[in-house]
Amino acid sequence: MKQFKEFLTEEITTETKKLTDLLVDSVYSQYIENHNKNSIECVGWMDGTDNSLIRFQKIYEAGIDENDSVLDVGCGVAHLHTYLTNQGWSGKYLGFDPNKKAIDLIDENINTMCGTIDGLPEFMKFDWVISNGVFNLGLKEEHTFWIIENMISHANKGIVFNMLQAPYPDSQYEAYRPEWIKQKLSKFDHSKIEIIEDYMKNDAEFTVYFYV
Repeated sequence: MKQFKEFLTEEITTETKKLTDLLVDSVYSQYIENHNKNSIECVGWMDGTDNSLIRFQKIYEAGIDENDSVLDVGCGVAHLHTYLTNQGWSGKYLGFDPNKKAIDLIDENINTMCGTIDGLPEFMKFDWVISNGVFNLGLKEEHTFWIIENMISHANKGIVFNMLQAPYPDSQYEAYRPEWIKQKLSKFDHSKIEIIEDYMKNDAEFTVYFYV
């Protein structure tokens, strides 16, 4: 007989997939169709290339070594792969995204797959599991932490993700308080949790380093 937790996990998994499909159809596919794949706007970042590079820099500064493997959750058109390569990184990469229109635009020499994180075999591990901008729109707390828990299960060294910081002026977006996120993450096995703030002019977001 299944325990309550197993039923809860199945329910959250189903809900997360439904919401993800809705976001892909109603939002992210529109970005892909209306913007060049080399622009950050094609994956929904509308605040400028400089800010996008700052986000990638903060991800990189978690401690990604030149030969570390990277799993890019919600990779879009694999801009993170381009950034890391420009820093001299040459490790194994897998990007996956539920938006097939985005995946189809990625160069064939970059390893990608279309889908969600629960589609990865349990044994598949990466040094770093990264998620950039995935939790800003449409996913509620329980769905966000379902993804984060899955990210942790595939990480050898750690996971890195960013979030909008509450209070956030636009209510259509999901935003969180850094200290609350740190408290929620503390229940998972870890060696260190670090919250990076004050890297954007408007202090509107933060980046989390979770070391396993």
